[in-house]
Amino acid sequence: MELVGHADIAARFFNALQQGRLHHAWLLYGAAGIGKHTLARELAAGFLCEQQLQRACGNCHGCRMFMAGSHPDLFQVSRQEGKRDISIAQIRELLAFLTLSGAEGERRVVILDGGEYMNMQAANALLKGLEEPAAGSLLLMTCSDLMRLPATIRSRCLLQHCAPLAEEDVRRVLGTLAVEEKYMTLAVALADGCPGTVACLQEKDVAEALLDWQRLTEDLAAADVGAIQDWLQRHIARVPHRLIADVLLMGIRGSLQRRAGFADTERLLTAAWALAGWPQAVARQTLRPAPTLLAHILRLRMAMRSRDASLAVKAG
Repeated sequence: MELVGHADIAARFFNALQQGRLHHAWLLYGAAGIGKHTLARELAAGFLCEQQLQRACGNCHGCRMFMAGSHPDLFQVSRQEGKRDISIAQIRELLAFLTLSGAEGERRVVILDGGEYMNMQAANALLKGLEEPAAGSLLLMTCSDLMRLPATIRSRCLLQHCAPLAEEDVRRVLGTLAVEEKYMTLAVALADGCPGTVACLQEKDVAEALLDWQRLTEDLAAADVGAIQDWLQRHIARVPHRLIADVLLMGIRGSLQRRAGFADTERLLTAAWALAGWPQAVARQTLRPAPTLLAHILRLRMAMRSRDASLAVKAG
């Protein structure tokens, strides 16, 4: 995928590369879905490019191998499907690769995607490699939760914060993902600068379900609970839970901004906060998603109606 955004980080990287002062470990951190992995691949491609320009030339032998996924001096590590963490065995394999002589040149690069998922043994193993980097080696690590990485790891990397994308860049990325225009407004709002988090909207059935969910819950206090239950029964297993919660929170944003008494405001904010944490609670506690979400919705409705009733009394 074409790199969109993060031009400042790319320029910093290639300037350092051309001046011969490139740090051996770059830590690209920021919100999930912001394009950190795409950025890491862009930097890795330029690092291995034979032309050594301000970006990968795309024409040399090294670039052609990179684009074909067959460059022998590139190694990628991420959390394996179905696994909770990145293991020490994976990190040892990474370190062994970095100590080898390059097959095509003097340089070798590793992309470690999701560094926060390393278990403690893996992180300790990586630390030794960061303290004694091999000549010509480069580590590009991405991370969505910086505080989950040990301070010793963070202190030995050059930290680069990846900021959320501007709205026009989000639209550009979503366009390359073939998200239909009829879903674009909702997709941009839900992405909040992180288009990768709404990549599922390129699937028409998911996008249509979320659009229906938005229409169904835009006035939550008056929404049809039976219709909500029916939607949950049909779609909750397929539509990402975070997006379901985000649509609900978007719908009550205006309600949260209305002034009310302290008790009513606290009740509403507490209910909204609980809803925001619903996706994580389902994942961590293996809760049944539909009944627990419905309970949060009913609690929100009660809080909204109580607040509206209090406002009506004051207005009268």
